[in-house]
Amino acid sequence: MIGEFIDQENLVASRSAIKEIFFLSSRSGAKLSGSEKEIFFQIWAGYYLDILPAQTLVFKTNLGKVVGYLTGCYNSIAALGLYKNLFYYRAFETYYSQYPTHFHVNCHPDFRNKGIGGALVEEFVQNSAKQGATGVHLVTGSSARNHRFYQSHEFYHKATKGFSSGDLVLLGRKCSA
Repeated sequence: MIGEFIDQENLVASRSAIKEIFFLSSRSGAKLSGSEKEIFFQIWAGYYLDILPAQTLVFKTNLGKVVGYLTGCYNSIAALGLYKNLFYYRAFETYYSQYPTHFHVNCHPDFRNKGIGGALVEEFVQNSAKQGATGVHLVTGSSARNHRFYQSHEFYHKATKGFSSGDLVLLGRKCSA
């Protein structure tokens, strides 16, 4: 069952579940500890939970366990906190007029390949269209294993930018009302 983070009965427990899933899904974050780990979470997920909670979706089982989430932003240009914290954010800003909304999606490893991530993505794309967005984008590594997943949900390569840590790609999808 999909719902908005802001509507969860227990926001503290939901945030904790999202944090667990985040670190189970993050290769970089799994190596961190202490304050570095907290900062990493805040940059990549906490910002959305704190600033844009109504644009964050959670997927809960019938028993009420959060097993997937999608943090999103309907207006990437207006998300000034992201400009400050995400190193690649400015590099792709010329595409934000065509693809103004963006997201990050993760599922608990025990619940992957069950359609949860896809359901969250489709819900977010529909919500973006209702908000008047013309398109949705995401940024991922050029060699990341998630390309096939995104392509199966009609996200296509729009741009590549080189960074010292490797190439990143912007994948985009047009919204239809």
